[in-house]
Amino acid sequence: MTVENGDGDRQRDHRHHEAVLDLMREETVVDGDFDDAVRSITETAARTVGCTFASIWLFDDGDHVRCVDRYDSRTDDHTAGTELHAAAYPTYFEALRTHRSISAVDARSDPRTRELASDYLEPAGIDSLLDATLRADGDVIGMVCHEQLGECREWTDAEVQFAGDVADVVHRALRNHRRAERRRELEVRRSLLEAQQEAMPEGVLVVGDDGDVLSWNTKFRDLWDLPRDVLEESRDGAVFDHIRPQLAEPNSVLEPDGTPVDRATETGHDEVVLEDGRVFEVYSTPVRGDDDEQYGRLWLVRDVTDRTERQEELELKNRAIDEAPIGITLSAPDDDNPVIYANEQFERLTGYARDDVLGRNCRFLQGDRTEREPVDELRAAIEAERPSTVELRNYRKDGSEFWNRVTIAPVANDEGDVTNYVGFQQDVTERKEATRQLRVLHRVLRHNLSNQMSIIRGTAEQLLDQPTATEGAAETIIEETDQLLGFTDKHRSIVRLLSERPSSEPIDIEPLCRRLVRTVGADFPDAELALEGEPEATVSAIPDIDTAIRELVENGLAYSDRSPATVALRVDRRPETVRIRITDNGPGLPEEEAQILTGDQSVEPLYHGLGMGLWLVYWIVTLSRGTITVEETGPDGTTVRLEFSRVDDRE
Repeated sequence: MTVENGDGDRQRDHRHHEAVLDLMREETVVDGDFDDAVRSITETAARTVGCTFASIWLFDDGDHVRCVDRYDSRTDDHTAGTELHAAAYPTYFEALRTHRSISAVDARSDPRTRELASDYLEPAGIDSLLDATLRADGDVIGMVCHEQLGECREWTDAEVQFAGDVADVVHRALRNHRRAERRRELEVRRSLLEAQQEAMPEGVLVVGDDGDVLSWNTKFRDLWDLPRDVLEESRDGAVFDHIRPQLAEPNSVLEPDGTPVDRATETGHDEVVLEDGRVFEVYSTPVRGDDDEQYGRLWLVRDVTDRTERQEELELKNRAIDEAPIGITLSAPDDDNPVIYANEQFERLTGYARDDVLGRNCRFLQGDRTEREPVDELRAAIEAERPSTVELRNYRKDGSEFWNRVTIAPVANDEGDVTNYVGFQQDVTERKEATRQLRVLHRVLRHNLSNQMSIIRGTAEQLLDQPTATEGAAETIIEETDQLLGFTDKHRSIVRLLSERPSSEPIDIEPLCRRLVRTVGADFPDAELALEGEPEATVSAIPDIDTAIRELVENGLAYSDRSPATVALRVDRRPETVRIRITDNGPGLPEEEAQILTGDQSVEPLYHGLGMGLWLVYWIVTLSRGTITVEETGPDGTTVRLEFSRVDDRE
């Protein structure tokens, strides 16, 4: 390193000093425009020192250094992009870390820089090298490099000092650039925050702990109809002085300083009612720093008046659906159409709790006697996405049958896609059975009454023609008249049941059966009656249950062709029901009469009083929500099973 003295040295020092001052005042350096700043710095450095190349390098990730600008004084060109990796040149990178500067006269042989010879120095023709490092908090972040081509050059102390000063200028430009980047980033964030606040559907207000308004959006101002200057100049919570009078109950929501009542340091979520009837949803939460210190409070306000009104309307509709007098279900259009909603009437209609219904297809209401035609029609309607109405026999949870009028309809969204199916269920058993009963009675009256009256009329005419033949004729008239009286009595009982629809009540089976065995036994002294099983049971049935059991017992004895005629009355208690079996040794029950008992009788004429009696039995059991089953019938006898809901002894 050469030490020079004299006027030439002072002039050179002055020139170096002025160049550094000019660079420090350079607008690009001050404003942090780093790309333009490095171009000015490298040009000034090359011109001031009088070297071939001047360049600026910055470290990337600490393991390599990259040239951000290299100025060639011969061609006035700028290039960039060359990289040097620490792993390839460990001695050189160590020298950079341990020296403020590196001044190599013969860079290709200098121990600190000769690693660069073959890959970097010789290809570029570089003979001498002067590097000054950039440091931040003691760490090397880059360097300013002066390179001489064509001859070895001895760098003066002034040039070494100048290189270090230029490195400081680069550091300042880089620092100003990063500050400018942070300022721009903060400005962008602030602009984005303001735009976000303005775009939010809620009114936004941020208040400092001292009550000063820090931020707000137009929506907040409009919701509360606040003057702009109130928000821009609000101090000590003054904005809440304008808000509080608008609240229907101001003291229950806000403290005088504007904080939520009893929640100054907590998050709050409330609905407040204004004097003009509007409803606002108010969310507020503390704003805290990384150290958990509270700096202020954020308020979000949304006008939910329409939503509240819609919610009230929806709740009203929901109550109406829940309390509707018909069953209503909603199912999802999945493969099996599972029920996702059922109203209270559906529970009452079927006996199934809502939890037992949800997630299942309504086919669980079907049973052995459910006809296939209406079921197939419902399935076809669902596949075709069309509404349909059918009537089919369904079963309640307790096993009792009822006629169900089912209407289904698809529910579509705005795009026309079916999203659900709504179903309506109505118990039409009374109408269905009453209609059938009218048809049966019409035929019975038309045939039985007509036939028996013809017999009576014919017998009377015989009396006129043959006055002496009175005994047989009188017996015939009496017999036919008795049958008609019995027929009309049962008809009257059926009409009464259908009209009054008596309610079920707990009935003890044992005293009823013992009384029946005793009285029927007196009417049929040659017959054998037996009470078996567990008669100590209580069932839920209408009071006419004894008439139904008596009818079956008396029919078993009256139409028996055996001697003696026998009937066994057996009672069995089951977990939820009580079974009563009536077994006789008669000739068997004709098929059409068995169908009367089970409710399957087609509308055909009945030629004797037995059919009306069995029809009465059917109605008594049906109104008791019980079931009738003809278990077996044939030449060896008939067994009819009645089953009723069991009433627990404790109940």
